[in-house]
Amino acid sequence: MQRIKNVYYRTNDMKEAIDFYQEVMGLKLQFNDRDQWAQFKVGDVTFALGGTEEVPEKLEAGGVVTFEVENIAAMKKRVEQDGIQVSDVREMGSHGYTCYFHDPSNNMVQLYEKQPIDKS
Repeated sequence: MQRIKNVYYRTNDMKEAIDFYQEVMGLKLQFNDRDQWAQFKVGDVTFALGGTEEVPEKLEAGGVVTFEVENIAAMKKRVEQDGIQVSDVREMGSHGYTCYFHDPSNNMVQLYEKQPIDKS
């Protein structure tokens, strides 16, 4: 495990959620991808909002922790060997790769592998 990449909440109304975290909570918006994703930097951690397109399964409420890993395929296999069902790995374009699963307490966990930047 390399680090916690981010922690995020699912939202059904991205504009309303962004407005709340900017205007009420005083966070500075770092990045916004339509109704799909918005992120704020809070100290050394990224807090984000995932829209209904970003979260691949129904998640009514609660947080998601994203762990950045060096090898997502190896970590996915390791989790599955413990009897946990893991989603397919999804390529996120130039951002990298991700997959999801629920831990034994039914909390959603996301794995993330950063895609190397092609400098050619």
